[in-house]
Order: sequence, then C-alpha cells, then structure tokens
Amino acid sequence: MNDVISSPIRWTGSKRKLLNEMLYVFDREKEIYVEPFLGSGTVLLNVLKNELYNYYYVNDINSNLIDFYKSLKDNYGKLSKVIIRICKEYNSLMSIDEKEAYYYSMRERYNNNRSKVFTRAAIFWFLMKSGYNGVYRINSNGKFNVPFGKKNTISFDLDSARYISELIQPVRFYSLEYADFIEVIAKKGILSTAFLYCDPPYIPETKAMRNQILYTKNRFEHTDFVLRMLECNLKHNTTFMISMSDSESTDELYNIWNFNKIHICDIIRSVNPKKRLASREVAFLNYDIVKIECSKKVEAEIKF
Repeated sequence: MNDVISSPIRWTGSKRKLLNEMLYVFDREKEIYVEPFLGSGTVLLNVLKNELYNYYYVNDINSNLIDFYKSLKDNYGKLSKVIIRICKEYNSLMSIDEKEAYYYSMRERYNNNRSKVFTRAAIFWFLMKSGYNGVYRINSNGKFNVPFGKKNTISFDLDSARYISELIQPVRFYSLEYADFIEVIAKKGILSTAFLYCDPPYIPETKAMRNQILYTKNRFEHTDFVLRMLECNLKHNTTFMISMSDSESTDELYNIWNFNKIHICDIIRSVNPKKRLASREVAFLNYDIVKIECSKKVEAEIKF
C-alpha cells in the first residue's frame, strides 16, 4: 500500500503523506465506504485503488469541488481539453505580472459563475493549481478570494487524470451539508454496513486559523458533529474514524466520549505565507484496533 495516488487537485490539508498509516486502521469489515468531507479526494482515490470496499458514497459541501469530480467522471474529454488550453495560455505568458493578471481574470470569471459546468470545473482546477498554497477560501459574499500563488508554469497529467476518471466510476457524489448527506445515506438503509471516514474542519490551533473562513460562510460546530456520529453508531451500528489535529481543545471535546485515539503522524501546517506550525495528526475511532501492520509504526494511544 506504499504507492499513493495523488489528487488531481492541489489542495491544502491533503492526506497524501498520511495514507500509508491511515488505511491500515480503516474498518474493513464493512462493505460500504462513506466520506462526508471529501476534500482533495486523496483518501477516496487510494481506498478505490486498494479495493477496500464494495460501494462508495462521498460528499462535500463545496459544490465546485464535487462538480470537478463529476466532470472528471462523466466528461473527462471535455474537461481535460479545457484544462490543457488554460495551461497553454498561462505558460505562454512571459512575465509573472502577465500570469498574475491572467489568474485574477480567471478568478473573476469563476466568481461570475456563467460558464458551463465542465468549463467552470476546469477554471476551479486552475485556481487551485496556481493560487496560494492550494487554499480554497471565500469571503463574506461567498466569492473565492485566494491570492495569486506566483507559479511560473502549471501542468496537467492527462494519463493520471484518465486513470482517476476510470477509478471513480463506481462512486456516487453528493454536495450537501454533512448532516443532510448522512440523512440521505441513512434513508437508503445501508449505514449498518458502512464505515464512515470523516475529515471535518479541524478545531483551530491558533488565532490565525480561527479567523480564517474556508469552504463556506458558516462556522463548523464540532459538538453537533460528534453527536451526529454517536447517533449513527447508536441507531445503525456504524463505525467511523475522525481525523483531527491534536490539541487541548480537541481532547476536551473527543475524550469525554471514550473514543479510541491514535497518533497518525507529525506534520507541518502552513498557517499563512509567513508562518508554519508543527502539528500532530490524530484520529478518533469508535471501534477497536486488534492489530496494526504498517511500514511506519502507528503509535496507539488507545483508550478503552
């Protein structure tokens, strides 16, 4: 499980470097994989590659992200053609000032929301690729406002994209509030055979992180989220794993529910262009880990 598939999207917070540790502790006794917070899609792609489950249901409140994956699944040819054209236009510009002007013109076009779905998906890919640090951020008016990332060139891997397009064919994509998505899955009567991998917005570790608005204009309520997960477990015997950064605030919320806590990896997070933060990636599980076999030992801080 060492060869990791990268997401076709540049995305901050991607789990690519953590996957070899994470996938070994997924509950593979279930047959259905459910992911309420898709993000970059890296976890999904590698779950698919390793054929860990039989059915796949994924969601993200960011409809632009979901539209990209739907376009990649259903309109690979049209999407890739537009992306290649954008790459050629951008790379042909001689100065970084010209590239910056091109970026902001595309950002304005994206915010005007008048393009066809696959064209807007291509622009979304471009903005994530050439914007600052793979951040998706919106202002109080719901407009994408990430600054230019000063990249000299950008590229799109056609072979990888074609492979991913084939890989995601069995996946059912949704773009709803996570609670609404879980309700949709519950009504299908399949949660009892489902494993939920959840990568919600993290509890902020710094003041700078608390002041950021990512994805939507609404703050994420962690207590409500935990209660929703517990409800899934009580009503449907659903198993779940929740990714989170380690902090006192995280422990205050999650430890009271007697989850199993494991240490995944130590990483460096980018808070802003001038500051980086050492962080510990942990996970909270509602099932027992009998044995962990992985190339890099996962420290278990399991609380029964």
